[in-house]
Amino acid sequence: MESCKKKKGFEVKSRELTYEEKIERANDFNDFNGEFLIDPEEFAKETIYDSSVEMKCLECDFEDEIDFDDILQWLEINDEEEYPVFYCPNCDKESLVPKSIYKEIKKHN
Repeated sequence: MESCKKKKGFEVKSRELTYEEKIERANDFNDFNGEFLIDPEEFAKETIYDSSVEMKCLECDFEDEIDFDDILQWLEINDEEEYPVFYCPNCDKESLVPKSIYKEIKKHN
């Protein structure tokens, strides 16, 4: 199941992880960590979501999807900004914004 919620004026897509994805993440965590292990079966019983934001470049129209955790880190550092702006991997300009913000900006230009 996928849902969209507005955060600071932009949409965040969320979907619940499947049982298999949760097991894989638990195993990856255990392989990486080694010191503090989690039980994959217990972890798989939890409700866990992947969240992301669809992004679009104001300069070249390149589209990408960015993990919401990366967006949260950006917002934490740039707490006075209304929405995130990243460098576009296609044109290398600081113009990659949430797609819903892109639509608003283009509508007013």
